[in-house]
Amino acid sequence: MRSLRGARGQALVEFALILPVILLLVVGMLEFARAWNLHQVMTDAAREGARIAVLDDDVPQDSVKAAMWRHLAQFGYDPQYADMDITPDDKFKVAGEPITVDLSLPYRFAILGPTSILMRSTFTMRNE
Repeated sequence: MRSLRGARGQALVEFALILPVILLLVVGMLEFARAWNLHQVMTDAAREGARIAVLDDDVPQDSVKAAMWRHLAQFGYDPQYADMDITPDDKFKVAGEPITVDLSLPYRFAILGPTSILMRSTFTMRNE
């Protein structure tokens, strides 16, 4: 009877030692999945902005940014923290030249504390 009780105690100690490692792995996977999702949404938003920018010569940058904002908001991200840049400027678009849309947004960790990292997505298309 005594050895059975000792085995249960040993199993409990081993579980207590491995539990923080398992929790760290699970939390890390969740944070990585959230960051990957944000990166995918940002890439899609930059692609949508570039597509709108190359369709017509007189598309203002504000309408391109509005399309990207809508895409970010559709997936639950706050676009007011986003930094969007479109090059070249509205006045310097030339057919056949590339248009680059750059989108930056801070990723705030949900579980690992109040810190954040800046994520960036860039998409380039040829002007039509």
